[in-house]
Amino acid sequence: MILSFIPILTVDVLGSMAMVVIALLSLYKVRLLRTMDPDNTIFHYLMWISTGFMIFSISRSFGHILRQFLILTSNAESWHAISAYTGSINTVSFMLIGLITLFFNHSWNINEKILSSKKKLENTHIELIDLNQTLEQKVIERTERLTSSEHKCRRIFEQSLDTIIVTDSKFEVMEINPAGIELTGFTRDEMMVKKMTLGSFFASPTEWMRISQKIALKEYILNEEAEFLRPNNASLLALITSGIDYGAFGCAKTYHFIIKNVNDKRQMERQMAQADKLAALGELSAGVAHEINNPLGIILGYTQLLLKEEPEHRDDLKIIEKHVKNCQVVVSDLLAFSRKSSISKSTININTVIKDVAAFLSNHTDFRNVGIHLNLLPEVPLNITGNEQEMRQVIMNFVINACHAVNKKGSINISTKTAREQILIIIEDDGKGIEMENLSKIFDPFFTTKPVGRGTGLGLSVGYGIVKQHGGDIAVKSKPDSGTVFTIILPQVMPAQN
Repeated sequence: MILSFIPILTVDVLGSMAMVVIALLSLYKVRLLRTMDPDNTIFHYLMWISTGFMIFSISRSFGHILRQFLILTSNAESWHAISAYTGSINTVSFMLIGLITLFFNHSWNINEKILSSKKKLENTHIELIDLNQTLEQKVIERTERLTSSEHKCRRIFEQSLDTIIVTDSKFEVMEINPAGIELTGFTRDEMMVKKMTLGSFFASPTEWMRISQKIALKEYILNEEAEFLRPNNASLLALITSGIDYGAFGCAKTYHFIIKNVNDKRQMERQMAQADKLAALGELSAGVAHEINNPLGIILGYTQLLLKEEPEHRDDLKIIEKHVKNCQVVVSDLLAFSRKSSISKSTININTVIKDVAAFLSNHTDFRNVGIHLNLLPEVPLNITGNEQEMRQVIMNFVINACHAVNKKGSINISTKTAREQILIIIEDDGKGIEMENLSKIFDPFFTTKPVGRGTGLGLSVGYGIVKQHGGDIAVKSKPDSGTVFTIILPQVMPAQN
């Protein structure tokens, strides 16, 4: 009986031990897998199943081995007392395995949702990273574009040949470009420290009031002309365009001004108009002078014959002779004004001509109480190509006019300068000046503000014509009670280079 039971016993014991070993190996393998991926639900499930099977295998193997041992030792009654406990452990183990299997489906669904959410979160995270990188790239690109745009605007602002001024709501200067500094004559620091307004640059407060009221009413102005006054009292004509800028939310409004210097343009237009007018008058004067000159010669000849034959009428004839000669002087001036024929020209030194004229006029009775002050450029000979006699006549006419302007009591300053291969002859007096409305007429033939008998009105006209024939020009600045400055501009003959 015992011998026949031995194979069954061996198989039972060895099987029980093998079951424990297999359960332990399964548990070990699952623990390794779980260590590799702690968040894997399958591995968690296998871990719990393996733990349940291990408990079951240990309980089952221990029960079988104990049972066989008690039977062999004739203690079968003890096994009946113990078997209930081992059976309970086996039952609990299977219940645990069953519960794990029962709830695994729910856990799996939850895990699937978690994994799906995780995937979505990962995708969202990737998208956010991509968006962040894209946003950073866009920020970098927009920053570069903004920097480039700001640089371009600043370059346009700085390099603009027109004046650009930004002011606050009180018209106080906030920003001004280099062209504006050159136009106004004030430094940027000076404007900021003194809190200068745009109206500080205007020559007339009334004009600024008119323009500022127009800006306040319309919120813009377009091509308004105004006269600016620089710190050295030099005036210039400016063309002003302006608009209002309310800025971004919460920012105070500002005014933007673009100012063009049209002084040279207006002066050139006046000179062209003057030249056209003088050309027309020259044509007329030439015809009139030739028509009058011959009858005047006949009248003068007969008058001089009568002086010899009728001495009793000498006084009356002398009066006729005097006025005929005056008429001939006027005719001569008219011919000089309208002359188009070529004249002999040579290289002459302007400084020498000015010194000769000053020395000659200083001995004249009209210049007894007038001081002629020379400030001639001494470095190089100031040579021009022209007719010396005509240039003497031009300078003499201007100096005599200056003498009349100071009413034979004052000072006349004559100076010479060079600028861009041109010679400037500056004749300045401290006399009564010229009214603004007369400035455009002073070179017209027969225009004069002198009393009757004190001038024909041809001196400046003849001088202007001679200067033009020499390839030059004349500029004038004057204000009532502030004196007059005439500037004769002539092309300079540069010294030969050795």
